[in-house]
Amino acid sequence: MRKVIGNLYKGILAFTIAGVLITGWYLCYSSVPSQVRLTTEKEQQVNFKLPASASIETTQGKMQAGLYRPLRVVTGASEATYQMDVKLLGVIPLKSVEIQVIGERNVSAAGFPVGIFLKTKGVMVVGVGSFNDIEGTVHEPARNHLAEGDYILSYNGVEVTGKKQFMSLIEESQGAEAVLGIERDGVYLEERLTPVKNQNGEYKMGIWIRDNAQGVGTLTFVDEHGNFGALGHGITDSDTGELMELGRGSLYDTRIVAVRKGTDGVPGELTGMIEYDDTNVIGEITKNTPYGIFGKLDLEKMAESGINLETREIGFKQDIHLGAATMISSVNDEMQEYTIEITAIHMGSDGGSKGLELLVTDERLLNLTGGIVQGMSGSPIIQDGKVVGAVTHVLVNAPEKGYGIFIEEMLQG
Repeated sequence: MRKVIGNLYKGILAFTIAGVLITGWYLCYSSVPSQVRLTTEKEQQVNFKLPASASIETTQGKMQAGLYRPLRVVTGASEATYQMDVKLLGVIPLKSVEIQVIGERNVSAAGFPVGIFLKTKGVMVVGVGSFNDIEGTVHEPARNHLAEGDYILSYNGVEVTGKKQFMSLIEESQGAEAVLGIERDGVYLEERLTPVKNQNGEYKMGIWIRDNAQGVGTLTFVDEHGNFGALGHGITDSDTGELMELGRGSLYDTRIVAVRKGTDGVPGELTGMIEYDDTNVIGEITKNTPYGIFGKLDLEKMAESGINLETREIGFKQDIHLGAATMISSVNDEMQEYTIEITAIHMGSDGGSKGLELLVTDERLLNLTGGIVQGMSGSPIIQDGKVVGAVTHVLVNAPEKGYGIFIEEMLQG
């Protein structure tokens, strides 16, 4: 009996030790980024604070370094890419890290509101359902043919340009079978569907579709050539949650006319007045990505509006530290810099929009909005004079808290 109990204790102990080791390995793994970016011709410091060693492949051969203390790196004038293999305790493989040495890049931190209009590619299917005909018979023409997230690109060879046009094509078919060209998960397919008259005598396919998205967001940065980034996250469909595929898109001049203050459990919101008129277009959206929306800003129109932006250096992940920072946002129809704190830095957050955890400390902003509200996504985060990120999300139950994306992740877009 004692032997059985002893073996049981040993088994539990072994299981516990294994669990601790696996947890420790995972925590170390998640604290190391997949990429580290450095600027040319500078002495820089990277501090992983890990009981680990690294082997770095360079043009001069392999270089060994300990990661338990700050790693000082002096870069040359040329851009280059190196591979760094990290081992925990110098033995256990942890992660391969790509080190990119790139030229210095400066951007103008923005922080002003923009009206956003995004037209999808073709029309997007947001739901498939049934309907009754005039005799009460239930029909589901699209069932097993179309699915949420599909993009309908053509109807019997005719390019689909929008919701209204697509509905007209269905009505004009008079019930004849149609070949729909669709895109599903990046793959082109063709499906044959036959429209049916509903109880009102209208031809339908039993689908809900959408062809655009619009709203208010905040411009994060613009470079000397007019290339901009905004939001810090992609525009997704409100029904499917899928990233919307861009057909075309525009930025519009807008101004904030109302603020709904955020409270616990109820997110606040900035309300902008947008006139969707060609004369108010200030830029073209060319990309909708998980890192934000990107495109080209009309610098002449921005200058005419009297907006003057300060050019700042980019701060990489390793430049960021816990503590005081600021965010630039426009709440009273005027750009202001508000104090915040960076409360957590997730170095291993590769490609995510929640690499930074934030706390609003500025009483002015707390009194106006309660913290972070909808419409502030994209507000640039400044620390030590550098642009280090952008606000992306708010904690609904604690509007003074939120998340941000690393600016270097946005620049990938």
